[in-house]
Order: sequence, then C-alpha cells, then structure tokens
Amino acid sequence: MAKFCSECGKELKENSNICENCGKKTEEKTNPNVSVNNTVYVQKKTNGFAIAGFVISLVSLLCCGGTSWLGLVFSIIGLVNANKNEGEGKGLAIAGIVISAILLLLLISLYALGFVTSFAEGFDRGFNGGYYY
Repeated sequence: MAKFCSECGKELKENSNICENCGKKTEEKTNPNVSVNNTVYVQKKTNGFAIAGFVISLVSLLCCGGTSWLGLVFSIIGLVNANKNEGEGKGLAIAGIVISAILLLLLISLYALGFVTSFAEGFDRGFNGGYYY
C-alpha cells in the first residue's frame, strides 16, 4: 500500500518517514484521492471562511450593511486560508473583502454626514434662538 504525505499529498518513497516535497514528518495513511480507471481525482478542501465571508457580505449588502464588518473579518480569514490551501476560495474571499470594505466606507461616510448635519443644525438653532421663521 502506498504512503502519502498528510501535508502536501505527494506519494512517499517506501520506508520514508519524511516527505521529500515539503519536509514534513509523515505517518502512514492511504491515498486521500479517489482513483477510478487509473485516473486520480484530487479531493480539494473547501474554504468555509471564504464562503461565509462572501455570503455575509452579500446579505449585508441587501440589509443596509449592518453586518459588513463581520463579512470583512470572515473574508480576511478565508483569504489567509486560501493562501494555505493552494488558492481554494481565494476569489470568494477577495469578493467578500471588496463588498464589505465598500459597505463599511459607505456606512462610516453616512454616519459622519449625519453627525455633521445634526451638529450644524443644533449649532444654527443656538444662534437663532431655537426657532425657525
């Protein structure tokens, strides 16, 4: 039975305890990939954080951006994981980061505008005696 590296998935030489490809100390495991008719199908890991970050960003887009910070956090974690998992989910993570960042900037701008206008209105009322004619 062939041995495969648990880190990178490469086949190990017989009686080898260290992977020549990545240098990780190995344990004896069977091939995690599926072989049908001498064709090997590689099972890729899914990137749950990238998917969650993208979905939360889209939901935040539809719900006025209240959870965009959460989508940004999940997407950043997903991007870090994508770099470790050979790019799996990288596109979703980047899309989640872009959507969340735009929503956060928009929300901060709107809150700042609301604060400035309410402050200016209160300041103006103070000089006019609080009444509008």
